[in-house]
Amino acid sequence: MADFATARLSRDQLVLFPERLDSAIAPDHAVRLLDDILGRIDWTTWEQTYDLTRGQPPIHPRVLAGAILYGLIKRIRTSRALEEAIEVRNDFRWLVEDRRIDHTTICKFRQKNSANLKNLFVRIALLARELGHLPLASLGFDGTRMRANNRKSGTRTPEELRKAKEELAAKYTKLEAEAAAADAKDDQRLGKDSEHKLDKELADVALRQKRVDAALAELERLEQEGQKKPARIPITDPQSRVTPNKEGGFAPNYTPTAMVDNESGMIADADVLANTDEDKHMLASVGRVQESMGLAQPPAELLADGMMSTGENLAACKEQGIDFYSPIKGTVGADNPAVRQDPSVPVPAEDIARLPTTTTKKKDGTTTTTFNKTAFVYDADADVYWCPAGKPLPYTNQTTQTENGRQRVRSRYHASELDCAGCPLASMCLSGNAKRRQVGHEQHEALRVEHAKKMSSDEAKAKYSRRRHPGERPFAVIKQDFGARRFLTRGLDRVADEWLWLCSAFNLKRLMSLITTGSDPPNVLSPSS
Repeated sequence: MADFATARLSRDQLVLFPERLDSAIAPDHAVRLLDDILGRIDWTTWEQTYDLTRGQPPIHPRVLAGAILYGLIKRIRTSRALEEAIEVRNDFRWLVEDRRIDHTTICKFRQKNSANLKNLFVRIALLARELGHLPLASLGFDGTRMRANNRKSGTRTPEELRKAKEELAAKYTKLEAEAAAADAKDDQRLGKDSEHKLDKELADVALRQKRVDAALAELERLEQEGQKKPARIPITDPQSRVTPNKEGGFAPNYTPTAMVDNESGMIADADVLANTDEDKHMLASVGRVQESMGLAQPPAELLADGMMSTGENLAACKEQGIDFYSPIKGTVGADNPAVRQDPSVPVPAEDIARLPTTTTKKKDGTTTTTFNKTAFVYDADADVYWCPAGKPLPYTNQTTQTENGRQRVRSRYHASELDCAGCPLASMCLSGNAKRRQVGHEQHEALRVEHAKKMSSDEAKAKYSRRRHPGERPFAVIKQDFGARRFLTRGLDRVADEWLWLCSAFNLKRLMSLITTGSDPPNVLSPSS
């Protein structure tokens, strides 16, 4: 009669385990390749931080860093979970050579090795480059949103913070007086040597005070630096910002960025921003890649999404000789009926409806639709704009202002009031009580137009299409495979370290894949690429 399978051994049975720990790991196990890669890295800068003349011999940094990185690849992120894996899993036991490593040791190792972690990230990239897997000829820059270690609803406005500070101070004073009276009564009853314990409610108020003070200190820092103060600031991690989530809604987030080599898919530079202004940090990331990788020139080609095609970035890329590919909006396209051989001739009546427009919603809920700037054609030789009715808008004046830390120099062009008064298109051109139309452009307008023409070509579209897969892969792997959709640490510096650990683990995983498959990056600048 058939029955259920029986156990191979009773739990009380004496058994003989393999004499060598090495026998417990298959010859082709991934942990062997990871250990081999770590063995090729120079750990001198890490070793110099240890004092080997005092106390017990410390665990080598290669062992601890290897356990953390391998743990991240295996979706083990916390120090306690890593301690358990080292205790019970053969692959981890093999990697650390059967050492017993507690979670406190792992946690302190993460916290005190910020500078060395940056060195390790670069060393892994340099090893990949030495092996021929990191050409750095074409880079892709992108950012994502990742939840901060802060409750979604745990945010306050500046006014609420100041009010909370006053209320908590009053409550703390009251509770402190009550606790002092209770302690005095205990001293009288039990003697002056009796142990006093901080009241739980008093301790909770003290903690809340500390968090409110930290949030107010962050607001003060922003004000001193001339930065825009957020409408709401998180309480638990005040250096994070309330921004849109990738999955919808709003929550305290950070913005991790990655500069990726488009051919190998490896990360060449990584950073974390508090705000969502990745475009301001793209060229700084290129500079760090050039410096850390020892490149004589910046990478020849750079791909990024449309957010990065700002005038400042276009000018910087041109100055540094970087071939930049990024979609751009707000420029005159070839299919725009405003583009005509003689702009002094009005746009044909049948094409008026196809001219680009902008719809604005008013406070009362009503909307107005008017021609936007791209319905006007700029004549650089005459330094004049031409409207859809074929009337000129000559240069009038220039203004300078600072927006979000950037200096904007705008040239203003105004139409004649007489031309606008009798124009049949005035209702589609003027808004409110305006008597004449005005158009302006910034100092980088010519570069934007030039870049738009470049991006309209089939060659540029083909090159840009190569960005998506390698550019998005790191974020997908780190979030999905590593399980890192929310930071475990708090504060921008510690969060940046956590992101760098994740990116280093990604690069190790990617390098292992490249070595295993034996794939070599193609010549990215060849015509066939």
